[in-house]
Amino acid sequence: MENMITSQIKKIEVCDADYMGEYKLYHLFNHFTNIATENAMKINMWNKDMFYQYGWVIAKQTLTLHQPIKIDDVLELSTVIAEGSFVAFPRYYFIKKDGKEIGRCSSIWTLIDIKNRRIVSPKKIGINIPEVQHSFHLDTPKTISLDLPLHCVMKRQVLYSDIDTNQHMNNARYIEWALDTIDYQVYKKYFIKELSIHYKKEIRPLEFVKLYLGQDENRYIIEGQNENQESCFIIEIYFDKR
Repeated sequence: MENMITSQIKKIEVCDADYMGEYKLYHLFNHFTNIATENAMKINMWNKDMFYQYGWVIAKQTLTLHQPIKIDDVLELSTVIAEGSFVAFPRYYFIKKDGKEIGRCSSIWTLIDIKNRRIVSPKKIGINIPEVQHSFHLDTPKTISLDLPLHCVMKRQVLYSDIDTNQHMNNARYIEWALDTIDYQVYKKYFIKELSIHYKKEIRPLEFVKLYLGQDENRYIIEGQNENQESCFIIEIYFDKR
């Protein structure tokens, strides 16, 4: 199967926006998942027979934005895979408005066996990764350094609305939780120009997670730890003035 780019048009509706009238980024990451699924089905990296048996999950990703995305903006969102390794596969996203690129995202995906919760090689279950025929030169997701003092700001539990078809907390919900740790007044003066996340340990239904926050000027670090004090995820956010 030939590799291909998949694109979708997305108009930002009122229900997608925050109190500033701007696109909530966890909605954007949900849309990334939708378009990635469409692309994976077209290139035979995923099919409905895999439901509840195998699932693609994200290990890490970095989003960069040049400007805020607002209500009534019409976006062209595109995605394509790049050459990967035995079990780790890069996927890139491009965000355009009026034909101009206003953002992009790089991510690393792996395939898991949903029953035993282990990483599997696609070839082991008959998936042949398409040959990469493009020459994108994009950065891989950033490495995040835990170099700020962190303090616990809240504790949350994984409930029904957090869980996806892989039977764990959905990747976009991590971002929603992290954004809630930051004073909402910050969003009046600044917009998010870069967001990176490392998914270190999956969070299962009904688990409790403590959220820790650190800040240095326009940089924020959020870490989620389970009840065994194991790090489940780390998010790094950079803000820019409007």
